[in-house]
Amino acid sequence: MTDQNALILELKEGLLVRRQELVDRLERIKADISKPLDHDFAEQAVEQENGEVLEALGHEAEVEIRQINHALISMEEGSYGACDECGVQIPEARLKVAPYSSCCVKCATNNEQKH
Repeated sequence: MTDQNALILELKEGLLVRRQELVDRLERIKADISKPLDHDFAEQAVEQENGEVLEALGHEAEVEIRQINHALISMEEGSYGACDECGVQIPEARLKVAPYSSCCVKCATNNEQKH
């Protein structure tokens, strides 16, 4: 097995674990959000604020799950590690830190400046 294949296998295992953690978190968030509100008006206000925070956390988890799924598909297709924008190989150090990265640093920076 080449070093690149070993790296991809290691990253894939980490992505699968992380995705399961996020799926579990989403289930807990959905369960918490679906609970009926307290009868006390002041408590309802607190619960609604908490619900908004949970919804934001749930959205972030969903975004990360989509990124992970994209990375896993890229691994299966053999295109993992290539920048989606310019095709340049994403540095190994970047993939180790953010294994679902789909862009090189230059393209990611350009995308952030656009938004």
